[in-house]
Amino acid sequence: MFSTQAEAYRSFHMRDSQVFYNKEDIWDIARNLFGQSGQPEAVQPTYVVATLPGEKAPEFLLILPFTPRGKDNLIGWMAARCDGDHLGELIFYQLPKQQLMYGPMQIESRIDQDQNISKDLTLWNQQGSHVLRGNIIALPVTGGFLYVESIYIQATEAKMPQLKKVVLAMGDRLVYRDTFDQALAELTGGVMPAQPGPAVAASAQAPVPQTKAQESQALADQVHRIRDQAEQLVRELDTLEKAAGKK
Repeated sequence: MFSTQAEAYRSFHMRDSQVFYNKEDIWDIARNLFGQSGQPEAVQPTYVVATLPGEKAPEFLLILPFTPRGKDNLIGWMAARCDGDHLGELIFYQLPKQQLMYGPMQIESRIDQDQNISKDLTLWNQQGSHVLRGNIIALPVTGGFLYVESIYIQATEAKMPQLKKVVLAMGDRLVYRDTFDQALAELTGGVMPAQPGPAVAASAQAPVPQTKAQESQALADQVHRIRDQAEQLVRELDTLEKAAGKK
């Protein structure tokens, strides 16, 4: 049902009748590089445990990002709430057209263009193993969107994926480390708050860009939210292991 709703929202996000009639602002479901193929494919709806901006507690969500038709920058984000009194509620973020924000495929391109990452991927694909790229996760945080992608290595014979690296990206920053915690610590400048920061006021608008100083503080305040995504990496590994077992 969520996929059907997302497909409809590609068109029905348009509120102006003339724009809708002329189909001037059709969206696409964002694409990423998933698995071993290396070919762009639509991002699959992804279950995560995360804290939405304006909320105090983490919750179970189903999320999906959008891009303008024929382009790769991020334009929208959709989430279905799956817990308690909010079960079934849909949340939408729509970015202003004048605010260009990296989309999943642009993050994938930056990953491929990074010399250190590219060297590792080439090496791992030559020694009786191959690289599997996890589904990229786009998370709204104060100051923009945080992207999380896990990179796995799978032996040709064993068919058992192993988490090898984690990539975090936000704005112009891209961090490539062995674990989620290491990547997150570097992205936030090593600031790990002891308790959650103040809640951000809830809004249906997309996150507003901030200055570098504000962004650094905001990232520190959001650490407790983002850490929840470590559990998602474990679930994604299980999915890849099951998929490999069926082949």
